[in-house]
Amino acid sequence: MKRVLLVEDNPEDVFFMKRACRLAEVPLEMDVVSDGREAVDYLGAEGIYAAKEYHPIPDLVFLDIKLPKLTGLEVLEWIRTRPELNNLPVIMLTSSSQAEDIERAYKLNVTSYLRKTANQEEFTQGVRVILKYWLQLNITPDRTDRRGGV
Repeated sequence: MKRVLLVEDNPEDVFFMKRACRLAEVPLEMDVVSDGREAVDYLGAEGIYAAKEYHPIPDLVFLDIKLPKLTGLEVLEWIRTRPELNNLPVIMLTSSSQAEDIERAYKLNVTSYLRKTANQEEFTQGVRVILKYWLQLNITPDRTDRRGGV
């Protein structure tokens, strides 16, 4: 089963994202971390996330831009420096449309930039399209676990 990592510090946004994923009807397992440092630990298999059988590298990351400890842009920059995460799709989430954030995210090779909208139907549709494409339709290279195992 495909795995999604949600990096989001707002419990309400976590609720709405989980709901959107459920309504998308794309089979997945979701892990949630609540700050940028925890995201780096998860993706780098550090600390409590060292056991790859419980915390494998996800197939897709939804990354909030405004996070405590490390911002979403700092996490994205870290991801893009890691060869084992080179092809990891990262969808930046935000409730704002600050041009400088959008520009920086794309300079850091974000996969997509999704605005959290007040319209839940529209947001759910966006999440559905992303999940359908990246987890079901997109063809990726044969994947062994990026941490060295199968």
